[in-house]
Amino acid sequence: MNGVWLLPLSWLLLVVGVLLFFGRDLRAIWREPVLRHPVMIIESDDWGAGPVAAQAVALQELADLLTRHRDMAGRHPVMTLALVLAVPDGAAIERDGHYHRRLLDDPLFESVRKAIARGRAAGVFALQLHGLEHYWPGGLMAVTDPAVQAWLREPSPAATETLPPHLQSRWVDASVLPSRPLAEDAVAAAVAEEVRLFGRVFGEMPRVAVPPTFVWTAEVEREWARAGVEFVVTPGLRSACRDATGLPNCDSGPFRTGQRGAGVTYIVRGDYFEPERGHRAERALAALHRVSGQGRACLLETHRSNFIGDPAVAADAAKEIDRLFAMSLGQNPALRFLSTEELGCALRRNDPVWVEQRFAPRLHAWLVRMRALRGFWRLSRLTGLAWVLRGLQPLVLSLSARS
Repeated sequence: MNGVWLLPLSWLLLVVGVLLFFGRDLRAIWREPVLRHPVMIIESDDWGAGPVAAQAVALQELADLLTRHRDMAGRHPVMTLALVLAVPDGAAIERDGHYHRRLLDDPLFESVRKAIARGRAAGVFALQLHGLEHYWPGGLMAVTDPAVQAWLREPSPAATETLPPHLQSRWVDASVLPSRPLAEDAVAAAVAEEVRLFGRVFGEMPRVAVPPTFVWTAEVEREWARAGVEFVVTPGLRSACRDATGLPNCDSGPFRTGQRGAGVTYIVRGDYFEPERGHRAERALAALHRVSGQGRACLLETHRSNFIGDPAVAADAAKEIDRLFAMSLGQNPALRFLSTEELGCALRRNDPVWVEQRFAPRLHAWLVRMRALRGFWRLSRLTGLAWVLRGLQPLVLSLSARS
């Protein structure tokens, strides 16, 4: 008799071991809010101070494109603009060798500001704080590379996209690698300055922050929270340094959408949509389908470089975004459009219009999310737990449809 029970008991203990090992992650994805509707947001970074004419034209064209589409509630798609508020004043740096900046409220950038305002008035642009600069000024000035020094002294507003990637991080000193942390008082002063300038330029304080290159520290986060920022966009991790190879490192996380941090709430971007890298609308559509089944919002990261460089590349990027919205609405009639801030507010309020309250639909989303847990599903297949979970899904889906 003991031998008869030995095999199933061993299997049960193995399954329990897998569940205990991944218990923290399983609890986290259960606590993560489940959305009642599929949601898609295009999150676009690096706009603001920088090349003038190309940005103004691109923003006007994007606003026109976005207003051509509406969801079932009559809302246009929203593109969030993570805004950079300053670039080097090359002529002034050349004169005295000290760092000077040109701010986004400079008359030079008037056409860019007008294009942003037009999109905001149409309800298709939502503004987010990217940073005063897309680099740490002191660290950049200390770099001896002649190409970087020439970039700092360019007479026209410079495009940060052409800097080495590790130097584009704002919240570390990457003039040497591994990067060095910034002094606490310098961080506090820099956060206060960028938040104050954002309010001066746009007439409202920022509520959403997007860390440049997703390298930032818990200290930066706390200072943002003190300054009134409520939501921080993250890829699911916080990288606090650049390592010896220049790559983001010193990671903490994972973070889940709706999770609270040091006075802020995290919103996770799950995928990229960069047409200049060959991404097609079908790729983004697949991401929407995948995360909607998990009860999550689809936040797609894209950058201004898709829209302001080579005219053929920019035209292709606009065409793919247009295709994406047309295909998404055609295949997902229930698709809804929000800004990241609106999504975050709905999650904080646990708004029943947006956040699922019923047990069966939440259980179904939880089962689907399990398959995306790194390592969990592979071990589940090896142990046979995946077979059990797959068997539960049709039953739970049926209960969800009736609840």
